[in-house]
Amino acid sequence: MKTNFNIGEVPALDWVDVDLIDVDATYQRGLDERSVERIVAGFRWDKFGAVVLSPQPSGRFHVTDGQHRTRAAKLHPDVTHVPATIIHATGVQLEAENFLALNLDRKAITAIDKYWAGVAAEDPVCLRVERVVQSAGCEIARRAGAGMPPGSTAAVGALTRSVTLYGDLATKQALLAICAAWTDDPAALRGILIVSVAKLIESNRGIDTDRLARILAGKTFAEIDAAADGLRKLVGGSAEAAFARTIGEMYNRTTSKKIETGAGA
Repeated sequence: MKTNFNIGEVPALDWVDVDLIDVDATYQRGLDERSVERIVAGFRWDKFGAVVLSPQPSGRFHVTDGQHRTRAAKLHPDVTHVPATIIHATGVQLEAENFLALNLDRKAITAIDKYWAGVAAEDPVCLRVERVVQSAGCEIARRAGAGMPPGSTAAVGALTRSVTLYGDLATKQALLAICAAWTDDPAALRGILIVSVAKLIESNRGIDTDRLARILAGKTFAEIDAAADGLRKLVGGSAEAAFARTIGEMYNRTTSKKIETGAGA
């Protein structure tokens, strides 16, 4: 690996008066006031971190990273100074280069990363999802992509939506039905399937979930997806509603005891 030995000057670490910090709108993005309000409302030093500042000839500073936190600190009645990394980059060009380096090179936190952090932090919603998934004999993957075994899923957003809208039991039954239908498919637990099957189950408390699993097993995901897409183009609505209706109609074709598919929605 090629190494760049010119690593620049070592920054200084200090506590800086918030009244000495400015934002240069030449390169900084617009301020999201809602984000600022959330930081103020939940302000804690252990969640704040150091902002990155560029010293100015006037003795003031420009913030190149952390403008929302800085703004929140200015608004908070108990905060007068913030921890700062003071870099040796003065002037709009160097400051903008630093801003781009910090923001473009920063890896976004994935939904799975947030989920596992939430579990560790004992977030009640994340723990609820974990309990439901474990009760179905399934697991949340540590990361999405190749190598996920059957019965695992990375669809934490869909699972959160499912337990919130349709409840723990319907979500658990959806997971069980999908896994029973495609036992060896590592991609079986797709988000759209989890939510739409849970929606169907919650709307039909007496549904035969064993029959439902057999119905799903008779089709591939691609076939169900194509049918749902066609239905959505025809009648509109969300992808979730189209999937639920498609699967419900498949179920109704095999039994005299019909279920509600949401056709009238």
